Amino acid sequence: MYGNQNQYQQQNNFQQPQQAASPVEMSLDSVMQGGSPGLFDKNDPVGTSHQGEITGIEAQQQTDFQTGAPLFYPNGNPKPQVVIHLKTGLRDPERNYDDGVRAFYCKGYSIPNLRAASQQAGVGNFPRVGDTIRITFSETKPSQTRGFADAKIYSFQITPGNPNKAGLEQAMSDPYAGQQPNAMPQTAQGYAPAPQQPAQAASQPVTAQQATQILQLKAIGKTPQDIAGMMGLTLEQVLAVGQSSQQGGQQPESEF
Repeated sequence: MYGNQNQYQQQNNFQQPQQAASPVEMSLDSVMQGGSPGLFDKNDPVGTSHQGEITGIEAQQQTDFQTGAPLFYPNGNPKPQVVIHLKTGLRDPERNYDDGVRAFYCKGYSIPNLRAASQQAGVGNFPRVGDTIRITFSETKPSQTRGFADAKIYSFQITPGNPNKAGLEQAMSDPYAGQQPNAMPQTAQGYAPAPQQPAQAASQPVTAQQATQILQLKAIGKTPQDIAGMMGLTLEQVLAVGQSSQQGGQQPESEF
């Protein structure tokens, strides 16, 4: 149902079959399932968009869809592509145990778009595992070679993942994780001062989602220093959320 995007050949697909292809690592799941389906179907119209969390990303050499032979430019350099696996909400009823993971093959005109979106998101020249990516089939470009399909061009929107996500999820599921047994409970006041962090970070307000997480962690007994470390925030940002919640009409309580 979900076609593989390698089916769209580009012009000047030079092949050098005399060179042996490099071994490719395979997972048991990919072998038994036949590989991850393509993110887009060949009949998807312009404007189709999908979003998901990146579970894998790597650079590969393009291959011929029919023969599987590696493709090269006329100068002998390999034709690159970026293969992105992302967790989506898509499900194929004809595929047993479909986990929603889809593969997207970024190549040709779409590679500069991926680089620009990554730089705009502040993650570097390419996204990382854990980042959320939205991929949109934005336009087509007529082929300059007769008999070849038009090139499909994609645009991207990237939301950086939280590097402390794993630790935050553990803290939310187990509020006593990392605490020493028989440790004396800390009082609500008189926290030891934390090391000073860059002033520019403190001036940035936290998002509504971060504020909710801060209050949830506070409710299960985490200290401001712990919360700041787990969420990658400054102590001032964490304390500001506690002060804001008190000024918003909640019951008086000891200083956060």
